[in-house]
Amino acid sequence: MTTNATIDSKLVRAIADEQLANNVVMIEWLVKAQQQLSLQQRLIDQQQQQISTQQQEIEKLKEERDKLKNRNSKNSSVPPSSDQLKKPSDKKKRKKGFKRGPKYDHLGKTRNGFGQPDKIVPLELENCPVCGGSVERDEVVPEKVQQVAEVVDQPIEIREYRRGFYKCPSCGWSDYSPVPLGVKEGFSYGARLSSIVGWLGYGVILHGVNRNIL
Repeated sequence: MTTNATIDSKLVRAIADEQLANNVVMIEWLVKAQQQLSLQQRLIDQQQQQISTQQQEIEKLKEERDKLKNRNSKNSSVPPSSDQLKKPSDKKKRKKGFKRGPKYDHLGKTRNGFGQPDKIVPLELENCPVCGGSVERDEVVPEKVQQVAEVVDQPIEIREYRRGFYKCPSCGWSDYSPVPLGVKEGFSYGARLSSIVGWLGYGVILHGVNRNIL
């Protein structure tokens, strides 16, 4: 009886020791797992802080970019001349296939003459362009003056065409004497100078593009 009780006591003690050892191992594992989770949480917090800091820096850079983009002479110390260098931002407003720049026969608003002309060319009219009859100049109506820059040996000569106002007693026609061939009404460039300006604006660019392609 005593022997059986001793055996049972040893068996219970062995089971208890084994259970205690297992509990110790489990507790150590839980502690290490908790430590690892805490380390991972700290890393996550650091990464979130870095992301938040970077987001704030990005927002500041965006604000500075917008300020630089919208900066002009009215809201900053930049000179007014820099305002003209900005291109239109809305490209959709441009008509497709529409060439920029003035038309050849448009009425110029910025070309108000060239000052003292190199040559004054009076444009007299003798016959009515409608019926061919003789015309009389109306001295009461002031003459129409138009300055035109043209390529000559100088190489550019400023010609001032002075056109009187004429009337035809035969048919009642009245108008200014016509401009010579190659001169457009209200346009300040002659035909040859207009060709050179057009070539410098488009031909040189196209020539450079063709050279790059070749």
